[in-house]
Amino acid sequence: MTTTPALELERVSRIHPGGVVALDEVSLQIGPGELTAIVGRSGAGKSTLLNVLGTLDRPTSGAVRIGGTDTRNLTDRGLSTLRGSTIGFVFQGFHLSDGVTAEQNVMMALLYSGVPRRARRDLTRAALERVGLEHRMGHAAQQLSGGERQRVAIARAIVTDPLVVLADEPTGALDTANGERVLSLLERLHDEGTTVVVITHDVELATRLPRRVELRDGRIVADTNIDTTTEAGTEAVQHA
Repeated sequence: MTTTPALELERVSRIHPGGVVALDEVSLQIGPGELTAIVGRSGAGKSTLLNVLGTLDRPTSGAVRIGGTDTRNLTDRGLSTLRGSTIGFVFQGFHLSDGVTAEQNVMMALLYSGVPRRARRDLTRAALERVGLEHRMGHAAQQLSGGERQRVAIARAIVTDPLVVLADEPTGALDTANGERVLSLLERLHDEGTTVVVITHDVELATRLPRRVELRDGRIVADTNIDTTTEAGTEAVQHA
């Protein structure tokens, strides 16, 4: 198994216009197959970190590596190609097109992948089966429940077989039962070898995951891994 980190940040800072420091020299490695929660209060820098990890935003300084690829010298097109082939996104608001079917929503992720049309259909159906929605693939997104819509979003995220799935508050818009189903699905993806990063302010959700990275004021203040031989786990703190 490769030891190259799936995601790596090296002294990454992100400064918004007006001098607002959203990330302050953050260094982080997430290994292949890890299941990690990134937690923190509103304004801690979670959304900015998500955007930088997902190459949606470039950092002001520092290095971002995706599967070992240094993104600093990539063009916007190169960055988009890397993102499309290595990262799947799941958002709190689902980001589905209401007027088309679940199958068509998932298939959209493959439109620019070079995969032949017939193969796209097969991959889409396989992804919907993985999330337990093969019986709903012909239904329009607007006909689905919130939990089903989020599972369609997860199917769309995994249909390209990405290196990493980034989930931003994936249970935030769901009731308890549907939230539990979505979390269990993310845990199953992890069990199958996918690297999964969950950005959340939900402390209860975070305690379910084996690694927790806590942000405060744009810095990592705690990095706790409970997958250890000790009951309490290990904790590393990045100081200013």
